[in-house]
Amino acid sequence: MTEYSPSGPGLPGKPFGAEPMGADALFREYWRRLVQHRWVVVGCTAFVVVLSMIVTFLATPQYTATATLEIRRLAPDIVEFRDVLPIDPWGYNDFYQTQYNILQSRAVSRLAVEQVDLVSQPEYATRKPSPIRRFMRWALPDPGPDGEEDGGEYTPLDAATDFLQKRLAIQPVRNSHLCYISVTDKSAKLAAELANALAASYQNFALSELYETTGNARNFLIRDVARVRGEIAKLQQRMQDYGVEQEILALSDGGLDISERALEETNLRYTAAKNRLATAEAAYQAVKDATPEGMPEVANSPVITHLSQRQAELERQISQMSGRFAPEWPPLMQVREELAKADQQLQSTSESIANQVRAAARVDFARTQGEVRNLEVERDQLKVEVQRVKQVSIEYAGLQAEIETKREVLATLVSRESETDTTYRLKDMGASNVRVVDVAQAPAKPSYPNKRRRLAFSTLVGLLLGTGLALLIGYLDNTIKSEADVQQIARVGVLGRVPLTRSLTIPQPKVIDSDVMTHQLDLATHFDPRSQFSEAFKSIRTSFLLASPNGPSRTIAITSCQSGDGKSTVALNLAIVLTQLGRSVLLIDGDLRRPRIHKTLSLENRNGLSNLLSGNARLADITQTIDVPGLTIVPSGPSPPNPSELLGSRALAEFVDWVSDNGDYDHVLFDCTPVLTVTDAALLATRVDSTILLARAGVTARDALRQSVARLRELRINVMGVILNAALEDSGYYYYQYEPGESEPMGVARAVVAKLKRRRAG
Repeated sequence: MTEYSPSGPGLPGKPFGAEPMGADALFREYWRRLVQHRWVVVGCTAFVVVLSMIVTFLATPQYTATATLEIRRLAPDIVEFRDVLPIDPWGYNDFYQTQYNILQSRAVSRLAVEQVDLVSQPEYATRKPSPIRRFMRWALPDPGPDGEEDGGEYTPLDAATDFLQKRLAIQPVRNSHLCYISVTDKSAKLAAELANALAASYQNFALSELYETTGNARNFLIRDVARVRGEIAKLQQRMQDYGVEQEILALSDGGLDISERALEETNLRYTAAKNRLATAEAAYQAVKDATPEGMPEVANSPVITHLSQRQAELERQISQMSGRFAPEWPPLMQVREELAKADQQLQSTSESIANQVRAAARVDFARTQGEVRNLEVERDQLKVEVQRVKQVSIEYAGLQAEIETKREVLATLVSRESETDTTYRLKDMGASNVRVVDVAQAPAKPSYPNKRRRLAFSTLVGLLLGTGLALLIGYLDNTIKSEADVQQIARVGVLGRVPLTRSLTIPQPKVIDSDVMTHQLDLATHFDPRSQFSEAFKSIRTSFLLASPNGPSRTIAITSCQSGDGKSTVALNLAIVLTQLGRSVLLIDGDLRRPRIHKTLSLENRNGLSNLLSGNARLADITQTIDVPGLTIVPSGPSPPNPSELLGSRALAEFVDWVSDNGDYDHVLFDCTPVLTVTDAALLATRVDSTILLARAGVTARDALRQSVARLRELRINVMGVILNAALEDSGYYYYQYEPGESEPMGVARAVVAKLKRRRAG
């Protein structure tokens, strides 16, 4: 290893964002706040319950009288045909909701008030409102819920109607056609009378509505039957006139298809003529320019055959005579003259026959052309006629269909008119779909206030109010709770979090091996790399290695906002997990005021960083090793009288530059003092590549974190990110927590020992 004797910062890394707090951790945080402020919950609950009971015992008793109604969707089936008012088979709920709203309407309530003459009832007329209600009526005058009536005056009848409306309640009975009409008042007798009156008024209201609608429908049907009959007569006359104009009578009895059949036959003839025309044209073109010898008619003609035979005979004679006689022999010359005449006659006859063939082909072609043209004209005329016949048939059929539809409508209207007239004559029988099952009786016990319900409800409200107040008080706590708080307040990424865990019993020394009770007990990430605690530091290690696009920083300062945040524990365990990747790490205790690393690891502190910076020692003199491969420790050394001047000296800058350029160590970690306590951490952080800030959940104040980050940024220090210590997080197996007042590595070590005991027992 290269030796250093006493004689700059890297690029800023990219901070990593934090994951949001999980549901379980959030629930535990809320539960912690509730337990912490439990007396707030108890006090609010007690206050609400006592106040509710006072109001309950001072309240005026109220009595509820209830009448039971049966509301059927259909009236009694006196006749088989349906009523005027339709019954929708799919509108069951809509029908009953409508009836319940009618029961609560002002129209039905007004009928009930008039029936019992509520305005003149002593129980109502002599009643005075409560002082609070009188004051509210004086302060906020109300002309009535529905505005002014009866010439702009709010009459006593309107007031009585409002009186009933405020005390009325309709309660349907589930899975039945029944419903309860309840009226609540301090007079039991008056409540029963109003409930019965309301049931009777609703019966009369439904009956009058039914038959009033039926009577209106009857008059409408009478007028509509006469209207439809007149429309049918007009349509019949219109169809008659149209038939005469378009000769519909001549086309009846199937005559509408004649033109179509003629067009079909003409198309067939036209197609055959086109084929013949093509044949004739081909024949004409074949003989038009052909020689007589190439025409089959010439070659097959008997005359031509005879002349050819005569010519052949003469040629044979000349051949015989030429061998025996001289060319000037008269008989030979005579035969030759006959041969010449035969040749001339054969040629003239062939030409004559060829001309005859050409003329016949030309005549046949011209005749076929004329036939095709005539068929085209005939076809076009038939197309026009077919279109006209189709248009006429469509109009005529439309008139017939419209008349048939009108006749069906007329038959339906006549039948419905007869049914409606019969239904209207049933109104005197009083048949209705509403029946009173039970009349209301004056109740003997009050229904209000319900003391048990009040007690349960007030208890629930008190618990909810107390819970909300306790959570609000916890919310007003200004300490850091999660990674989201760090990002929101400091605008810095979170490298990771160390979970907060519950306490475990510290094992007795007698059950622990002597080698386990050494400083190695504090190396939890080394002895138990699969624990939740170790996994948290491995996650931090991953964020650390990926924080910069140019590679991980070599010199890193680890500091915190204030003392007690656990920076020494984080520095030590981060160094351990880095060595688990095969990297060499130099951990330097840079806290020259209250050093702790040598205590937690049971190392000597006679020589350390202070000796190196003062020029009294070399690096080899102050480095120490532990049972973690690749990890070298430099303790703080004796506490100097001027730690700030020592950390701000040129010796520290030269030392950091040397270890950064030297290849003996992959990473150099400095455990610094808190940022807000002294300036030591700021002085050291300016010399290294990156700085990691530590915050403790539930302890570090938000302002402290904000000020720490602001101070580091003012000095242009590269803040790699924040590590959140003691964060709420489920380990998935069991939990650890450090005891108050002890070092966090010792707490982790005790937890490791406890786990080793469980493994041995298993």
